Amino acid sequence: MFVSYLIYKKSWIGFVVLLLLLTNTLLLTDSGIQIELHSILYLNGLFLLFSGVFLFVRYKKETSYYKTLKSQMNEVDEGWFERIPTPKNRFPEGETYSILKNVYEYEQTKRSENNASNQASQTDLAAWVHEMKTPLTAMKITLDAHQSNELAQRLQSNWLKVNLLLDRQLYISRLATLDTDLLPEQLEVKTLLRMEIRELSSWCHDKNIAIQLTGDLASIVHTDKKWCGFVIRQLLTNAVKYSLVGGTISIHTEQNDEQSVMVTIKDEGPGIKAHDLPRIFDRGFTGDNGRVQHGATGMGLYLARVISKKLQIQLHVSSVLDEGTSVSMIFPKNNSFDQINRSSM
Repeated sequence: MFVSYLIYKKSWIGFVVLLLLLTNTLLLTDSGIQIELHSILYLNGLFLLFSGVFLFVRYKKETSYYKTLKSQMNEVDEGWFERIPTPKNRFPEGETYSILKNVYEYEQTKRSENNASNQASQTDLAAWVHEMKTPLTAMKITLDAHQSNELAQRLQSNWLKVNLLLDRQLYISRLATLDTDLLPEQLEVKTLLRMEIRELSSWCHDKNIAIQLTGDLASIVHTDKKWCGFVIRQLLTNAVKYSLVGGTISIHTEQNDEQSVMVTIKDEGPGIKAHDLPRIFDRGFTGDNGRVQHGATGMGLYLARVISKKLQIQLHVSSVLDEGTSVSMIFPKNNSFDQINRSSM
């Protein structure tokens, strides 16, 4: 910073050097002034020494505020302005502080406007989804009333896909308020699994897919029934979507050495290529399989990961090409309501 300061003060330094040259010229050429050469050199030395000290003192004084400012602004986050030190001088520190304050207030205003706009959009979207649910419910009643009809049977899985997409959109709109919507409770794993399997039963029947439940299904986990159920639904939806007709989806529940509960969902689909595996939880990423399945949006696993983090559930994925994919949900041994709240703050 000192070199930058010297460059910034080059006009001052040039002016001081010019005064020194003029003084030396006057002393050497004016016949009315009698002074020895060594005295001129001594005077020049004192002049340069005092000028250097003055410049260094001014450097320390003028850059101290900016050094503090730079150290506080290494990371710019929501509270960046609160970390800015109060200026000691009106100029130029005070002017700099005033400019940063205006920038901060403008940023806060725009953020509030954007948040209000996003909230309104999410509210409108949620209202639209609820409106769409009404005719879908009527369609479901009609389909259930004509289960013996072949056409009604074929429509069941398509109705389910539309319903799942609307449900996912509804959860997306509620994602911003997830922290205030959590209500953890003690639940059996089989309760969570069977509820979601029942939801996908018509799609499984349409593809002739069998679902096998093994392990300790009576294991107890502490989680939110609605949001955890949504995560399981996303994982099962992917398993059914990529399973071949007549395939089998295996769901195994066990307790590991740390007494945490692990639920593993394994399909017999095409598997995931090694170069796609690290990115499957990225928002909008569909991978090679998603390009084959034109209905893939890349949102299911992204939402599953976001919600799982809030619920303190770990997700682990392993896959073998042409053999299938396994997704494990690891529920911690201790997961109290207070812990979940702390993790979301």
